[in-house]
Amino acid sequence: MGNVTLAEVESLARKILTTYFCDSDLEFLISTFADDIIWLGGGEKQKAEGKEAVAACFRSGKDGMIACDMSEESYHCMDLGGGAYLCEGVSWLHSKPGSEFYINMQQRVTFVFRETDEGLKAVHIHNSVPYQAIKEDELFPIESSREEFIRLQSALNIKNQEFENQAQFLERLYDTIPCGILQFTTDPGHRVVALNPMTWKFYGYDSEEAYRRDVTSPLDNVEEEDRGRVLAAIDRLTLNGENASYRRRCVRRDGQEAWISVVMGRIVNSDGQEVIQAVFTDITEQMRLEKAQEQERILENRFLRAAIYTAYPLIMSLNLTRNTYSLFVDEQDSYTIQGEGTYTDLVEHSLPMIYPSYQEDYRNTFRREEILRRFEAGEWEIYMEMQQMGDDGEYHWLSVHVIAVENPFNDDVLAIDLVKLLDSQRQEQARQQQLLRDALASANAASRAKSDFLSRMSHDIRTPMNAIIGMTTIGQLKLEDSQVVRDCFRKIDTSSKYLLSLINDILDMSKIETDKMEIAHELFDFKAFAEELNQIIYPQTLEKEVSYEMRHREPLESHYIGDSLRMKQILMNLLSNALKFTPPGGKLGVDIREERRANGFAYLEFMVWDNGIGMSEEFMQRIFQPFEQENPGNARNNVGSGLGLSIVYNLVQLMGGTIGVESEKDKGSTFTVTIPFRLVSDNQEREWERKRQNLLKGFEVLVVDDDPAVGRQTAVILEDIGARTVWADSGYRAVEEVQISLRQDRMFDIAMIDWKMPGIDGIETARRIRNLVGGDTMIIMITAYDWSGIEAEARAAGIDYFIAKPLFRSAIYDTFSKLDKRNPEPSGQCDPGLAGKRFLLAEDNELNREIAVTLLEMNGAAVDTAVNGREALDFFGAREPGTYDAVLMDIRMPVMDGLEACMRIRAMDRGDGASVPILAMTANAFEEDKKKAFAAGMTGYLVKPLDIRLLVEELKRCLG
Repeated sequence: MGNVTLAEVESLARKILTTYFCDSDLEFLISTFADDIIWLGGGEKQKAEGKEAVAACFRSGKDGMIACDMSEESYHCMDLGGGAYLCEGVSWLHSKPGSEFYINMQQRVTFVFRETDEGLKAVHIHNSVPYQAIKEDELFPIESSREEFIRLQSALNIKNQEFENQAQFLERLYDTIPCGILQFTTDPGHRVVALNPMTWKFYGYDSEEAYRRDVTSPLDNVEEEDRGRVLAAIDRLTLNGENASYRRRCVRRDGQEAWISVVMGRIVNSDGQEVIQAVFTDITEQMRLEKAQEQERILENRFLRAAIYTAYPLIMSLNLTRNTYSLFVDEQDSYTIQGEGTYTDLVEHSLPMIYPSYQEDYRNTFRREEILRRFEAGEWEIYMEMQQMGDDGEYHWLSVHVIAVENPFNDDVLAIDLVKLLDSQRQEQARQQQLLRDALASANAASRAKSDFLSRMSHDIRTPMNAIIGMTTIGQLKLEDSQVVRDCFRKIDTSSKYLLSLINDILDMSKIETDKMEIAHELFDFKAFAEELNQIIYPQTLEKEVSYEMRHREPLESHYIGDSLRMKQILMNLLSNALKFTPPGGKLGVDIREERRANGFAYLEFMVWDNGIGMSEEFMQRIFQPFEQENPGNARNNVGSGLGLSIVYNLVQLMGGTIGVESEKDKGSTFTVTIPFRLVSDNQEREWERKRQNLLKGFEVLVVDDDPAVGRQTAVILEDIGARTVWADSGYRAVEEVQISLRQDRMFDIAMIDWKMPGIDGIETARRIRNLVGGDTMIIMITAYDWSGIEAEARAAGIDYFIAKPLFRSAIYDTFSKLDKRNPEPSGQCDPGLAGKRFLLAEDNELNREIAVTLLEMNGAAVDTAVNGREALDFFGAREPGTYDAVLMDIRMPVMDGLEACMRIRAMDRGDGASVPILAMTANAFEEDKKKAFAAGMTGYLVKPLDIRLLVEELKRCLG
């Protein structure tokens, strides 16, 4: 006996408790019982003696066993001698999770073991737990632990519900809080881990998925200038340490700039992952307000400083008690003053520089003692003007203004000394006197200019008048010589047109100088505008044997909104000047292109160029001034008022454009005019453009022109409307292209051939092509503005149609949309004239009346005449309604003027009074006169002297 160690005793006790309480194993416990075992249970009446009785007690409570966990175990063993051992164990029992019971109590168990041949056997077991927790028939506190479990379960459910509600609240808060929350990894990649909706919405994304597709790291949204400081802030973060905060600028997905305020910290998130969490708020509006306030503050300071510095470039603060001064504003360079010092020394140092007659007053006024006395007496300001010598050795006028300043801190007497330079003010009187002298000189210059103007106009008007009178006298003396009479009429016509242009120039300058020139904003056809310009200038260039061309660069619109009449006047003035000073054999032209578009306007550039005599640099400085002409000899040979370019310059300014000139003596000149025209927004025009795209679909067109720019541009235009084009740069090459196409069993549907080309001209080229293709190809001749002189020869050579340069896109479109390949358009139409029409003419001047009647009768019309408005009114009222197709009404007439007569005709109670066309005829060319005429009821407005072509066109327009 006594061979068992205490460690073995403790081991057996631990095993018994573990298998019983933790594994719910009864049999091992029972196997350790001695036959004479005595057991005392935890309950008040739990005890038994003998192995069978004790085993029966334990087996009866088998179904109520509760599996537990043991903790905080401690054992104490003792050898009792004689083979007996005592072991006391203490531990805490906790019911295992999921058992639906709750036990949390301390137990004590005492074992007495006896050493036998079969090993250690328990002869005594005493289990000590609280009696009240165990009922009589329980080995474990089943009922109380179940009740405690239910109580705890209920409490746990309540807590879980609270936690769930709190979690839902936090989730809603997380999703709706007006700030972005972003978590990202701590590794250098800083990958996004989690973010709330505010984050991706702030940056302009529709969903978190869209945000994550573009952004893998929050640093992707950081601007380059902020990346360094943001990374440095991240690196300084420690787990649960201090946060980092900063502001930065950012750019949203749509490019808008924004500002955010960021707070970052390093934490462990709900998933147990260590992350960096950034919380940011949108401070864009705050930054905007701060910036606006800062700008306002800076502006206020600068305005204040500017106002002070402008008024007082020298400002000093004075402490008269301490006898000190401090210079804090010095924005002048007339005087050198130390930044600070003693006030008395400053006065004494300045005294010798004061003009002698002011020295005594200066000393008496600005002595420190005197200023203190006057301030004490209640004066707040001391002021004096004087002269003081500056650093330049000259005396300057200045004012010294000393103002008392209230001192809220101590009893020191403070003041501010404001010094202002008065040279400019003192000089103002002299300047005013000079202005009066200048005004007198200007008035004298204006008088001389007026005299010079009258002198020049007298000379320029007398020159054509002398020609008219002289040629009239010669014609009357040579009536029998028709050749001489015709020559006289021709020269009279030329001189009268020049005289009219001179008068028009004077009127235009008068309207410009009195601000009565008005610019129209009307829709006009650009192709028709160019054609009218060419129809006027081209015959003049032919007469003078000067080559002329109009070139353009596509794209150009078919219509614009602007003043086409004034634009035509500008270009005609420039072209006429170019023609005057370009000798026979020379060249001139117009290049047109669209320079740019902006705000609904197209800026069209017109370059008028020539290779004539050119101009000097000195003359170009004054070229746009009235009456300026560089060479009097040339001026005498090329008559003109000298107002044309001045009118051009002023019209360009009124139209919102620009004009420039480049010139070189004996090499020519180039005038560049840029004018804005409003673009036309027209759905029908766009629909027509769409239809034009397939106008020549499937057609093969041969373009023949020796000018590469014209040839290629024409080919591009034709391809835009569906044609396949081939360009040939000569007549020979064109014939070769036709021969090649015939060998390939192809046929050109259309051939467009320029008239004037080197080698063989367009007519000969057409003749050769027509011999090759017969009548299967339409041949169109591209001519320079007028084809009447070559039409017969061209048609004999096989040419079907004619088209005039420049080849605008709209002109080409219109030509092919109207032409029929098999039915050539006739070259002209017979003008029906005014046959069968009757007009009433009111004109008080007998000669003008005779001219108008003759011209109208020559066009087939019948004319009744009246010598004043009253007579015209009586004539109209005495005739049956519908007798007169139109009324031609002079404005200025005796008895009753034309405006009054028109209004009375319109007021007549008869069918044709309100509808009959009434055309004003007047020498008044001003816009306000035109407005008065239309306000009185006029249908049209004709300016004298009458141009029969314009008269007939206007009558046809009014008559429909």
